[in-house]
Amino acid sequence: MSTNDRASARALLADPAASFLQVQKSVAFLEKTEDGLKDVTLGLSSNVQVDRLALYLRRHALLAGVRLRVQIGLYDSVAQDVETFVQAGVDVLLVVPFFDNLMPAFEAQIAAGLDDAVIAAKGEELAERYRLALAAAQPIPTVLVGQFHRTWPSAQPRQPDRVSTVLQTFQEMLANVVAEATPAALFDMPGILTDVGLSAAIDRRFYAQAKAPYALPMLNEIGRRTAKATRAYGTYFYKVLALDCDNTLWGGVVGEDLVEGIKLSPFEYPGNVYWRAQQEFLGLERAGVILCLCTKNNPADVEEVLSRHPDMPIRSENLTIRKINWDDKSTNLRAIATELNVGLDSIVFLDDSSFELEGVQSQVPAVTVFQVPSALTEYPAVVGDIKALFLAGGVSAESSAKTQQYKQKAAAEALKAQFSSQEDYIASLELEVELLRNAEANVARISELTQKSNQFNLTTRRYTQAEILAAMASEDREVYSLTVKDKFGSAGLTGVGVVRYEDDVVEVEAFLMSCRVIGRGVEFSIWPYIARDAARRGCSRLRGRFVRSAKNNLVEDFFDRLGLAPEETSEGERTYVTPLATLEKQQSQWIKIHYAG
Repeated sequence: MSTNDRASARALLADPAASFLQVQKSVAFLEKTEDGLKDVTLGLSSNVQVDRLALYLRRHALLAGVRLRVQIGLYDSVAQDVETFVQAGVDVLLVVPFFDNLMPAFEAQIAAGLDDAVIAAKGEELAERYRLALAAAQPIPTVLVGQFHRTWPSAQPRQPDRVSTVLQTFQEMLANVVAEATPAALFDMPGILTDVGLSAAIDRRFYAQAKAPYALPMLNEIGRRTAKATRAYGTYFYKVLALDCDNTLWGGVVGEDLVEGIKLSPFEYPGNVYWRAQQEFLGLERAGVILCLCTKNNPADVEEVLSRHPDMPIRSENLTIRKINWDDKSTNLRAIATELNVGLDSIVFLDDSSFELEGVQSQVPAVTVFQVPSALTEYPAVVGDIKALFLAGGVSAESSAKTQQYKQKAAAEALKAQFSSQEDYIASLELEVELLRNAEANVARISELTQKSNQFNLTTRRYTQAEILAAMASEDREVYSLTVKDKFGSAGLTGVGVVRYEDDVVEVEAFLMSCRVIGRGVEFSIWPYIARDAARRGCSRLRGRFVRSAKNNLVEDFFDRLGLAPEETSEGERTYVTPLATLEKQQSQWIKIHYAG
């Protein structure tokens, strides 16, 4: 097939006005002809007919570079569906419960006086069914459970009616059940319905005739939001939001309008639009997103706004890096990536200028860009899309502290320049490492770190929360995690090791660390303690593997530096082995280790 054919199919795929048949043909064509697609399987379970949803799930997966195979479950059989999906090894589970069909015309029955005991019994039965299903779904890496929503508008808009009250009770029940299930998360079906609009979202004819309530606009938006909620099925993980200033953080050009003349106010348009955007960016920063400036401006002008403008929500302390100069923005974005030790594909850049954004796209295409719309009233929607990229999949407590940790790293780098040798600098940091074994309280962060770490990752094996819990519970495996702190503060949980015992060998199944703490010797400091644990279990040797990936060249010689001897080499993989006694003798001179054993 020609490149033009594929380009036309991609254009149709991205066209919101494309018909069902056009989308269907484009999806089928691109799934067969596109190269380099990531293959992902999704299991779909519902108590209504959602067959047409599969097409729109596949559509938005393709737009993210993913070939999605959708396996549709039986009608209203979530527990059986989960069992089937686990056996099939699906990567994602999407459950779409439909409130009005929990019982025939449930909303109408409630409004007509359905007995409270019947409603309560239905709620208890549903809670138990979902509790069992979600417990069985633990092997599935990503589990999304749709929240309930109304199908028919309230006839009493001025006060909550009985349907709304019951719906709220069921929502709380579902939220509690999902909260108990480690890998599961709620999926905002009511929000989708609100955005699409009730009249456009529900096809009342198809619902009555075929139990297929969702119209095409709703199905398309569910597909789009599912791609976002899964971070495009695991194809991205953004860390940094780089912001322009003029006509992005405020209206006007500070170099011309001066501090007093820029548009920024919580009360008056257009300044209130920029003020709101800044509040949203601050919310991202508090959730762990790293905020940076990347702007062509006089540094003194921008610093004056940051320090003096009375309505400026973002201040200097909220910004990890400030690139305020007249260099091209591609150069500054590369510098930001280097200083933070993150990939360019971890950065989102927001600017108002088409010229600047086109330059970034051509010179650093890995950076994701957004443009402030010329119709300023659409700016909040753009900010909402940016937020969705960062917050998809939830935020762990560890990630929410990330911004402070990067600032601590910047302070440490400034200190480093004062010492003549690396050893003196490391010793001055007063490093301490807390090593934990099978710490179930840290499962979410441990799993997150295995999903995100690429550069310092010896095997690049990913683990779900359920898989980490299973390893912790296993008799022949251990999961180690380490927390690092220095005199500037805590870097948090930044390292994970998974080992497996077999006969007289302890095998390193995975070892990975955040790049924030590399180069301080932390990566070598914990092995005497792991070796002693293994020796107590009758092991005499440790075996490790390096499996090459596109990004882990940094650790290609890690086991060599640790003192292991090469055992076997093949294309892209090396195996090492060493007596445990060799590791037990290694002790760090400048790192204090806390390990209860």
